[in-house]
Amino acid sequence: MDLGKDRGLLPLTRTELNCLRLSADGLGDCEIGARLELTPREVSSVLSVVMMKLRVPNRMAGLARAARLGLLEGEIRRPD
Repeated sequence: MDLGKDRGLLPLTRTELNCLRLSADGLGDCEIGARLELTPREVSSVLSVVMMKLRVPNRMAGLARAARLGLLEGEIRRPD
């Protein structure tokens, strides 16, 4: 997902978007992992990268920024 060069943010992968959207739905790392066939540790790592890309200190701030950027809209899609 292209976040726009004007914002200076790095693009998110499909897996990163999926984890972000499921987190926004209130799922924890274990539940997200079960849906996406990842371990809870992998989910935590993916979400840490997302927070870095969004330039926020934590998940709550990340979800708020993602909502403002329109990143939470869309379907959860399995990796190819």
